[in-house]
Amino acid sequence: MKFDTIYLADGSNEPCYNVTNAVGAGGSNLFDDVVLVQAMLRLIAGYSLSAAGLTEAGYRAPEVSGTMDNDTYTAIGQFPIANNGNLIVGTFDGRVDPAHYKGRKIHGNHPLMTITRLHQIATDASVAIRATT
Repeated sequence: MKFDTIYLADGSNEPCYNVTNAVGAGGSNLFDDVVLVQAMLRLIAGYSLSAAGLTEAGYRAPEVSGTMDNDTYTAIGQFPIANNGNLIVGTFDGRVDPAHYKGRKIHGNHPLMTITRLHQIATDASVAIRATT
């Protein structure tokens, strides 16, 4: 897991977490990276199962353990399907790859990398959850 900065087209920026290496199918699945993805998916699912892609019976938000398990693989696979129109993906490969932000600017509603969309929805979910408590 690493810490980065997202630069937005309007000139602003915001801090964000990023994975160091790929998480999921064929990924390195480093402990810290897996913990980050699990925590984001769990936070998102706590706010909206549909945003997490976990609306079907038997799908559960992964526990934050740092270990790749069936719930984590399922959530990583379902998230891009649920967020299809907002992601830069040619195929759903069941993994979360690191984003490379240097020299890039994120534009409003343009498609994002999976880790960036996870960050975006998890941030919104944390604000919404905090507002209701």
